[in-house]
Order: sequence, then structure tokens, then C-alpha cells
Amino acid sequence: MPQKHVFEAVLRAARRLPGYPKLRVLDLSAGRGEIAATLAGDGCDVRGTHFRADDYKLANAAAPPPGIAIDPDVDLTRPLPYGNAAFDLVILCEVAEHLPTYIPVIAEIGRVLAPSGHLILSTPNVARLHSRWHFFWTGTHKLIRRRVGWDLTPDDLYAYHITPVDFPLLHTLLRQAGLSVERLEVTRFKWKHAWLFLLYPFIWLSTRLETRRHRSGSGHAAGEEDLFRWMTRPAMLGSEQLLLTARKAT
Repeated sequence: MPQKHVFEAVLRAARRLPGYPKLRVLDLSAGRGEIAATLAGDGCDVRGTHFRADDYKLANAAAPPPGIAIDPDVDLTRPLPYGNAAFDLVILCEVAEHLPTYIPVIAEIGRVLAPSGHLILSTPNVARLHSRWHFFWTGTHKLIRRRVGWDLTPDDLYAYHITPVDFPLLHTLLRQAGLSVERLEVTRFKWKHAWLFLLYPFIWLSTRLETRRHRSGSGHAAGEEDLFRWMTRPAMLGSEQLLLTARKAT
């Protein structure tokens, strides 16, 4: 199960979507299936996947709740085994950072989502101020658990955070997949880090200058403007997880 505050934030984001709970939902790499089961209990038509048989080292965990279809061996670096526009909501909760690359799955999510469908994505937020401060002093991202070590086999890498999600790249990938960010949520904010918001005026100005510096043409300028808008949101700078809702164009 994702951490309790992540689980609850994902549910809040899903429950505010238009048409909820009459939604066709795909929960990618669903783990023990807690999110899938809760959404199904609300009335959603839910399907889940596992990346492989021992997804997230859960080989000895309880089976997914009865009535929830969990498709095994769905490799998120390859095309998903579902038709175009098959789902109204796709959930990618604490998964992207475990993949060797999250580029293919974002494109596939765009394909399997119906027009006006939504993606809810949660991942550790390396853009939060505390992580940026930690990176400034150490050159390493702030992690919840220990970093990948030399004691791991290549087959075990997926159980760790091997690909921190870079929001500017994700922002572009979503656009290419036909989606746009609609909302950012706060999963948890640690008040002991609130002093870092004293840096907000400098961060706002630096981000403003950076996104204006890279404009080249009206289309790219619009993307940079949208990126600036999200990169300076309090939820981006303070939330422990990056939790976004993105919507596919009609």
C-alpha cells in the first residue's frame, strides 16, 4: 500500500473528477490493490495490473480483493495490452520512479485514455524545496528510503527509486500524449521545512527568467508559460509527493 497520506490524496483527487464514480479505471502496477478496491467499492469499473509476479516484492502478500481484475506481467516499458480510449481514468501511483524510463508509459496512457479522460500520477517530488536544498548541499536527491546500493542485483533495481521524475520532462511528455496538467495536490507538507518558503521570491524570479529565456516560437512559448505556472505553485514547492491530475483533450 502507498503511504496513508498518498493513498488518501489519490482518492480525493479521483473522487472530484467529473462523472465519478461511473468511470472505467486502470490502476497501473496496483500493488496489493488497495486503491483499486476502494474505487471499485465506490462504484467504478476497475482493472489493475502487476509489472511482474512479485510486483514490489509482494509475492507473499495477500491476494488482491475478490472481484478486482489484476492482469499479471504488464510491462510498463512496452505497449499496454488495452484498446484505444478504453478507460476514463488511469492511476499511476508511486510507480514511475521505479521504471528504467517512464517515457513509454506516459505515451501509452494517452492512447488508452478516452477523450476528456484523466490521469492521476503520484511520485516523490524532487522539485520540492526541501529536496532542492538537499541536492544543493549533497548532490543527491532527498529520498524516503535508502538509495540504490551496490548490494542489489539488476533484477532488484525496480524495487527502488531509480528514475526520479523530472517535472519539466513529464510536462512535455504529457503534452505529446495529448494531456495537459489540470491540478496539483498537496499530499503532505512538513512544517519544519516552511522556512524554505522565504526563498520563494528568488525562486519565482529565477523560474520566470528561465522559462522566458528558452522561448522560441508561439507554441513553445505557450508551453514555457504553462510550465512556469506549475513550477511556482505552492503544491510543487511544498508537497512531499508530486500529485497531479492531467486531462486528455476532447
